[in-house]
Amino acid sequence: MRSTAGQATIEYVAAIALIAALLVVAAPAVGAPSVAAAVVAQMERALCIAGLDICDARMARDAGLAPCPLKTDVTGHEATGTAFSIELGHRLTLTVTPNSDGTVTVVRSASGTAGGSGGVGYDVAVGPVAFQLGGNAGLTARVQAARAWVFPDQAAADEFLRHAVVNGFRWERFPPAWNSIEGGEEVSAALGLAFGGKEQADLIGVAASGQAALGARIAPGRVVTVYGRVATDGPELQLPLTPSTGLGKHEWLAEVTFGPDGPRELAFRHAAASELDSRVTETVSRLDLRDPANRAVAAPLLAMKWPWRDRAALAAAAERISTHGTIERTVSSVEDDTRGISGSVKGGWKFGGSVKRIKVHRSLVSASARAGGFERQRYDCVK
Repeated sequence: MRSTAGQATIEYVAAIALIAALLVVAAPAVGAPSVAAAVVAQMERALCIAGLDICDARMARDAGLAPCPLKTDVTGHEATGTAFSIELGHRLTLTVTPNSDGTVTVVRSASGTAGGSGGVGYDVAVGPVAFQLGGNAGLTARVQAARAWVFPDQAAADEFLRHAVVNGFRWERFPPAWNSIEGGEEVSAALGLAFGGKEQADLIGVAASGQAALGARIAPGRVVTVYGRVATDGPELQLPLTPSTGLGKHEWLAEVTFGPDGPRELAFRHAAASELDSRVTETVSRLDLRDPANRAVAAPLLAMKWPWRDRAALAAAAERISTHGTIERTVSSVEDDTRGISGSVKGGWKFGGSVKRIKVHRSLVSASARAGGFERQRYDCVK
């Protein structure tokens, strides 16, 4: 006799599939298209659950995952002025982010900068052709303050945004979710070679910049997050009539959150731009420090001063996160419509200025996470 084990299950699945197909076809004919849509939605959810993926906001919370940023709009302006090679500037931005759980995050930030720059140049003539080699470098100090609000839905966010400047100071009606302060430095350098006669043409150029900063975010309930941030842009190589090539933009951030009861969370963040800065991939790795075993692994890092250079301690924390923490990944497309105008005059000293209108839009393309020790797709973020 042949075995019939599992036969009932197979027949049940086949029957459900047949019923679903009939409903999809027949429901519109009887004036009930919503029935077909409901069946398809429930089957998609069943497949999501069977695949152990993240299907909705509740499952994301249960897995310890933060909401995904569905899209982000950054608007504002930046202005700088340079006199006697001393540069002063400021930047104001408003960032609006609808999240996958229905909430909307609004962040207003303001920063001031002060720094200096200098350069050298050499000219070599061979007959009628002249070569010019030049380079410049700059060092800038930056102080930035930010305030954030998290609204339960888009309607509440729209009420705030109708008068965002005034409402930003109405703390009783619109209490902030957190405030932050950050201080850091940026160094930049560029080297270029040009040739020609009366008309000079750029032959090759190399440019790079880097930032380092320390900051803190303060939330209600005496919850404080301290962090260190490092960002690099380049080195980038620029050749005539070709797009620049190089390492692109990268940002790394390490943060520890403390509450009245002690350390709560360790997190590492990394953002990398690609495809000529039209796409950005962000990875956030988190470890819950309220778990005594997790805290014991992270203890060497918590006892260190920034920057953390102990590779063994960092590797141990990363290994623990992969097995007992969460790793969230998102990929977003970027549309940068920032426009500006600048000008300068160089002699023994540099004089100049620039103004930018900032407008950047990001849209979520894909999202996944490692939670519970295995990889999971996030259908709560991307359908």
